[in-house]
Amino acid sequence: MAARSVPGPGLRIIGRSELVTQPTRDRAAADLGFPIHFELIDSIDGLARVVTRPDTFDLYHQWHTVDLIWTARCIQPIDVARLDHGQEILAAARGRSGPSRIIDTVFDKLFVQTDGRLGSSPTHHLSMLPLLHGVDSFGYMPALRDLLGGDAESWGWLLDPRLHGRVAMINDPVLGMIEAALAVEASRDRAFSSVGNLTLDEVDEVADILLHKKRIGHFKGMWSSFEDSARLAQRGALIQSIFSPGVARLRSLGQEVIVATPAEGSRGWHADLCISSEAAGETLDMAYAYLNWWQNGWAGALAARQGYYATFPARVRQHLLPGEWEYWYEGQPAPQTLADPYGQPNIPAGHRREGGSHAERMSSARVWNTFMDEHTHIVHRWREFLSA
Repeated sequence: MAARSVPGPGLRIIGRSELVTQPTRDRAAADLGFPIHFELIDSIDGLARVVTRPDTFDLYHQWHTVDLIWTARCIQPIDVARLDHGQEILAAARGRSGPSRIIDTVFDKLFVQTDGRLGSSPTHHLSMLPLLHGVDSFGYMPALRDLLGGDAESWGWLLDPRLHGRVAMINDPVLGMIEAALAVEASRDRAFSSVGNLTLDEVDEVADILLHKKRIGHFKGMWSSFEDSARLAQRGALIQSIFSPGVARLRSLGQEVIVATPAEGSRGWHADLCISSEAAGETLDMAYAYLNWWQNGWAGALAARQGYYATFPARVRQHLLPGEWEYWYEGQPAPQTLADPYGQPNIPAGHRREGGSHAERMSSARVWNTFMDEHTHIVHRWREFLSA
């Protein structure tokens, strides 16, 4: 076994703060009964760590990175036979029916094929355990309407000169480039060949526009975590790309925020669990225990309270109040005040989630988080943008 990066025995898990909240960490440790060392990394540094140092973690809560980390051989196949609900995953992949139809993309690279590549044909080894999914867009303060009037919600607002100095964006080069490309299309009457896989020239076109905007002071700031995005809103950002936990945080603080349903569509995503290529023996046993714990529904129900959907919702439902299920999954008005993952009042009675039900919201996905062919160039141009 490789040397550990933390003292003592236990399971080492890397993830973003949105995916492994404090209540999730506390409950996992209590339920599983062995030490778990969580490391929260809300930046691309987490991916670099996973790719170059698989000996320093046991599990990785990944999102949109499975192609890269599988090719880098830093994760190992997950044995379906060791999963409590492995047959459910196989059945969903074979049928592509029910809730699984909403998130077809999660199955595209899910299975390890006989040639070692990843694909959609079901086998008994997975590249990752599907956990959560959703769609993201941007959020804005009601005061924005004083400037833009009744204009239809659009990604182009992120580049609108009327919002000069009041716009914030995510720090991540993968997500940021997708959202910026959507904004350029909407504001410049432009149509890219594929927003999810820009060409070299298209990357430069988007990056040049961002650089110009930043140099003239268009952006209020950039954020890496949902806590950062909430702080930027409190400091005067009228509009920003935003995750559901950021929305939940603002609402729990009593600040009204509107989540857009942009005319151009939303950005879809899924988050999953991967096992380090170095995990073995007792550590591997603990890793599978954690995977199975996530499948039992409690963690997915907690994630629902910040707006995330479970890949297999049936077990989540039993951990939610009827009104919570109706609001988050069915798109109905909240029958009473609903709490966030920390137990704080969040959704007022009568509020209806923007975008509607689970199926309606997921059908709005225009593009899915992914690594583009020109990823290296994107990272280079993104760093240039951040340092401008």
